[in-house]
Amino acid sequence: MHLCDELTFHQIQVGDTFRLEKTFTADDVDRFAHVSGDFSPLHMDPDYAVASGFEGRVVHGMLLAALFSQLIGMRVPGRSALYLAQDLAFRRPVRVGECVTALARVIGKNPTTQTILLATEIRNAEDQVAVGGMARVKVRDHDLLPDTPHPDPENPLPLPDGQKCVLITGATGGVGSAIATLLAASGWAVGVHYFQNEEKAARLVQKIRESGGESFAIQADLREGNAVERLLQITLKRFSRLDGVVNAASGEIFHRPMRDLEWSQFMHHLDFQLKAVHQVCRQAFPHLKNSGGAVVNILSQVVWDAPPAQMADYVAAKYALKGFSKALAVEWAEEGIRVNTVSPGLLRTDMTEHLNERVFKSEIGRTPLRRLGTPEDVARSVAFLLGEGAAFLTGVDLPLTGGQVMH
Repeated sequence: MHLCDELTFHQIQVGDTFRLEKTFTADDVDRFAHVSGDFSPLHMDPDYAVASGFEGRVVHGMLLAALFSQLIGMRVPGRSALYLAQDLAFRRPVRVGECVTALARVIGKNPTTQTILLATEIRNAEDQVAVGGMARVKVRDHDLLPDTPHPDPENPLPLPDGQKCVLITGATGGVGSAIATLLAASGWAVGVHYFQNEEKAARLVQKIRESGGESFAIQADLREGNAVERLLQITLKRFSRLDGVVNAASGEIFHRPMRDLEWSQFMHHLDFQLKAVHQVCRQAFPHLKNSGGAVVNILSQVVWDAPPAQMADYVAAKYALKGFSKALAVEWAEEGIRVNTVSPGLLRTDMTEHLNERVFKSEIGRTPLRRLGTPEDVARSVAFLLGEGAAFLTGVDLPLTGGQVMH
């Protein structure tokens, strides 16, 4: 019997990468053809494959994808794996006899459901991606989560007079956590909203409190009106006031050509980028009006100039958020509420760590300042827009692109 690893949920960390190498032989392909019933001549007939423009027989795409099953069932997490979902994009053919490398990188964890999100790739001998995709896997162990500071609505935090309070949605993401950390260090009391990552929210709150700041964490699915109402109610009971809202929550991003996009995938992004922001702002309005507060929504460089290909669903949702933000800035100006946005370029965060390193290098080469932006860069821009230095700014979008956008 082959031995497999038995990693627990808390042993697996975001950024962990697992790999294996494999050379598929003609016998492997023949046996897979008999099991699957796929006897396409491209896989079985060398002469046909050569006449079709290939150097020889091509390995079945699904046989290549079986390496992901080996990685997950034997390595990450191994014995305790329950494979939930896998999407695949076949980008390049692999020939029989060609050595390939299969990789699985941990890019997300959900303590509530004990699941991990993996960026999966198979690279050919030239280090080109032959198969790519995302996998979701349940880890069947029973590790206990660390204590999470759940808010007590009946026990408000004793805040000093004049201390300002901000609610940050999506605060456990790379950008959201950087914003929360900087604002807390600048004297803001911070409401840390999270959707799934309770463990990370607890660590962020603990970090802020250990540094002398005030913070608490609260879970909510921002797509649900009742959950948003509860989020604001608890925030106000804890802080007694609200001076700022930062909408940084985002759904998962996948690259898909338009011909493969269903309307449900557009709605997935619209739910986070428009519906959630609408519901949070609507509930926050009377409290922001009382304090003369401000809203900062996180956009993206995709709303400037030519957007990237194969992201029509995400791009459309960000444009919707841009329009909504401008409309809100006009409508709420007479109420003394400012609404501005920040549009970062490509950042290195958990959401982008699955990208090939060449993507980051190419982006640096196109950037006049010759580096990638960081979540801390975004946090400093948000802090400026929330502060007195931006008191006469509303309806403004800051393109945080290192000089790629100059308007």
